[in-house]
Amino acid sequence: MTDTTADPQARLEAALPAALERLRATPGAYAALWCGSAARGEGNAHSDLDFHVLVSGDERWRANYVVDGVPVEAFHNPVRKVRAMFAAGQGDTITMYAEGRPVWPHPDLDALIAEARALHAAGPDPRPLGQQARFRLVEEVMDARALASAGDPLHVLVACSAAGLAVEALFGARGWWAVKPQRWLGTLAERDPQAAHDLRAVLTAPDTSARQVALEALTLRVTGDLTYHEGGSDPVAVP
Repeated sequence: MTDTTADPQARLEAALPAALERLRATPGAYAALWCGSAARGEGNAHSDLDFHVLVSGDERWRANYVVDGVPVEAFHNPVRKVRAMFAAGQGDTITMYAEGRPVWPHPDLDALIAEARALHAAGPDPRPLGQQARFRLVEEVMDARALASAGDPLHVLVACSAAGLAVEALFGARGWWAVKPQRWLGTLAERDPQAAHDLRAVLTAPDTSARQVALEALTLRVTGDLTYHEGGSDPVAVP
């Protein structure tokens, strides 16, 4: 018998039947998709059980509760709302449906999974870094450079913040679906090993100088250079 106290994934899977029982008791619910890290077999001691639940009617809602000591989050939506989220390019929803595991099957759910997998495989349209987003990223990198020059311990905080902006911009520019930060390194290792190397260096470099060099290398993959460009927002009326 598996010791669920020592195996987080086993603990999550052990709570699955009770969670599913509660989902089945939800008025209007008729199908459920298990998604997230636990559904991929990557659950850890801090993971929860995530579900997308199909419901009849015209309402949507989110529910949070605890089953057998395991946190549960369930997103309830009519089919047409899920398709609207697909059409809007909501990467998190598309990814969940593409990677999820049906635990309460229904033909509607099968159809949504097939649609999501096709969308996920195609990827989103590339989203070049906008003018204001570029300015913000370069500004944060320059703030980090100033802290590095001064030997300020806050460098690690600002550098990591800037690296997050750079990674999100890189995913957009390359036409990749966004993933949670927990999956950044793994995804980059598959698609751009040098970017993964730079991000890991930002996170683990033993000294400030090496961290800053890695941050700037990562940023240049998106911006091309670290110069400020002219620009600004359009004028808006003051109420």
